Amino acid sequence: MNILSSLVAISAVLSEFKCDAYTQNPARHPMATSPQNTRSSTSNRSTTKDDNITTRDVLSLSSIRSSLIRQEETIIFALIERAQFRRNEVVYEVGGVPGLGWPQGARLVSDGEGGGGELSFLDFMLIGTEVLHSAVRRYESPEEHAFFPHRIPTRTNSLSKLDYPELLSNSDALNSLNWNPILYEKYLNLVVPAIATKGDDEQYGSTVLADIAALQALSKRIHFGKFVAESKYRSDPEGFQRLVDAGDADGVMRLLTNEEVEEQVLTRARLKAATYGREPMLTALPKVKGGDEDSATAIIASAAAMAVVAACEAVQNQKEHDTKLKGKVDPAIIESIYRQLIIPMTKDIEVAYLFLRCGRDPPKDYAPDRMSVDVTALQSRNIS
Repeated sequence: MNILSSLVAISAVLSEFKCDAYTQNPARHPMATSPQNTRSSTSNRSTTKDDNITTRDVLSLSSIRSSLIRQEETIIFALIERAQFRRNEVVYEVGGVPGLGWPQGARLVSDGEGGGGELSFLDFMLIGTEVLHSAVRRYESPEEHAFFPHRIPTRTNSLSKLDYPELLSNSDALNSLNWNPILYEKYLNLVVPAIATKGDDEQYGSTVLADIAALQALSKRIHFGKFVAESKYRSDPEGFQRLVDAGDADGVMRLLTNEEVEEQVLTRARLKAATYGREPMLTALPKVKGGDEDSATAIIASAAAMAVVAACEAVQNQKEHDTKLKGKVDPAIIESIYRQLIIPMTKDIEVAYLFLRCGRDPPKDYAPDRMSVDVTALQSRNIS
């Protein structure tokens, strides 16, 4: 059965669907409650202990697994947001926006980066953001990593430390693993040119805010490799120790790689990008008349069919004569970012973590200023 036939069949099935719980008994619909009753019922409910979760709960291993999937939406929406602006390359040039100075509170150190000299607009905003966020303990979390940790001053306020579970090995070397230098480089050189149109639209402030949101989301995602590596180490400590003792980084990489899971991640990222990156086709939806159950059901059927269209377009092989997929960002590019950057960087962090976890320094190819397999261009692949 071809795609069009499948859609017709789906629409036919859905056209028979009736939302009985809502159309036959409107009082059962949550929105049927009057505003007055809603306020009353809400105010009468008191918060119980079961309604709350702690920081320790949020960073449990079961929560981390679901967080990796939720982060896909964060990353994709951040990239879509950045894609609405032109490249605006001036915001990445040192001194491109003159007169900025340095963010208030940032440490000025002589480290070969110019000390207190000029900054790019992005660096100015990113350092200032990290200085502010560090004051409220953001980078004391094991899942957060600053891009400019040497610019962040020591926290002097009286905020108490948060109670984080000991999910990672308590080692300064492991805690200091930070792959943001290579992530920052690849983001500017590969990701921005791939998702943003050439040129300048003078929306510099909005551009760097979108950049910061994307960089922070990407950083959090790849550094979750530490948690994944610790979990895998605990499942087979002898196997990893044996490979590390032999200096076999390739063997460690093979042992932690799950190609089936990686393919699921790539497919999911492409489908989400296809779905989130396009406007809903409102003209294809029938108009709803008051109390018209058939029209409401038709909307459900049409919306479901359009979702299937987006999914099929995202996974089918696009030949030269095919209609190009229109959207705010190309789903194939999002998949490439995951396949060529996010997943490889995550695995590089895992290898480095596992070497340190087993008591040895990681090989020189697994360092925060490089990728073990370098990527110089994002390349789309055909999905058959």
